[in-house]
Amino acid sequence: SSSSPVATPSCPCRRRAATVETPATTGPADAAVGVTIVFRDDEYVAIDKAPDLRIDGGRHGEYADEPNAAALLHRTLGATDPAKKMRHCHQLDYATSGVMLYAATKAACARANRLFEARAVRKRYLALVVGRPDVLIERGGATTVDSPVCQDPAHEFRMMLGDRDAVWPAGVDRRDIDAASGTTTKAADEASSSSSSHRKRRRHSGPATTRVSLLASGSYRGRPVAKLLLEPTTGRRHQLRLHCLHIGHPIVGDATYADDLDAPRMMLHAWDLALPFDDRPPLRIHTPDPFLPDRLPGLELDDELEMGESRIIRGPS
Repeated sequence: SSSSPVATPSCPCRRRAATVETPATTGPADAAVGVTIVFRDDEYVAIDKAPDLRIDGGRHGEYADEPNAAALLHRTLGATDPAKKMRHCHQLDYATSGVMLYAATKAACARANRLFEARAVRKRYLALVVGRPDVLIERGGATTVDSPVCQDPAHEFRMMLGDRDAVWPAGVDRRDIDAASGTTTKAADEASSSSSSHRKRRRHSGPATTRVSLLASGSYRGRPVAKLLLEPTTGRRHQLRLHCLHIGHPIVGDATYADDLDAPRMMLHAWDLALPFDDRPPLRIHTPDPFLPDRLPGLELDDELEMGESRIIRGPS
């Protein structure tokens, strides 16, 4: 594969990063199939996933009849052998847009998986949230949210803020907890129907940390909003949605936790992904920012905000 210098995107809260070498060829893919390739080499392909699109057809093929990013990518690449499928290296929610990395081989996928499991991958997201986050302004434009995220025992899909040992204690049947409190739920009963199910829900629960930085304030369709940079150091399901909710500013369009059904999409975008491989050149991939006034009708943002010693600009491009 070829190697060409790619300027790394700038973080609005820090100095511009140095130029890095990325072994890639980039460019748009076939727009007719709904997927855009932003990075490609012999081992990895990254796309700018559209919102409201699954990353694949499901573990057991339960979504095989629905459009999904892996199938669209397979088609875009012109692959004819179904066995040569692209393997997703991480998770990205159905409603979230942005960088999604796929591997061409099992070995490449395993190598990337190890970095994600070791929390060595740097992930940066952009979000539009409801309201004006005074808590961030008071703290110089940024704060760290350190609140554990757990599987909600009352709902099969939703997550919640809560201590794992209290919600899904080791060696304790969830039904016993509900019985002691005089409550019962179908989801909790199903979760406790086997010890493996309980362990799975406990495994997907635990500590969660996100660095939150204010990029700009403004309005969307006439209501106050703020644009945030979110940098999670953990990767819990729905972590960013819950941490934004925790500081009192849910993500615009979050139908699951904020009952916001008015926006055309959930305003959360995986903007930048960096994988520090030690046995090949590192990857640094980013996608265009969708939350700019000329890209999102109805959005108005302040050009810049002065907060203490940090000059918070409109946002990354």
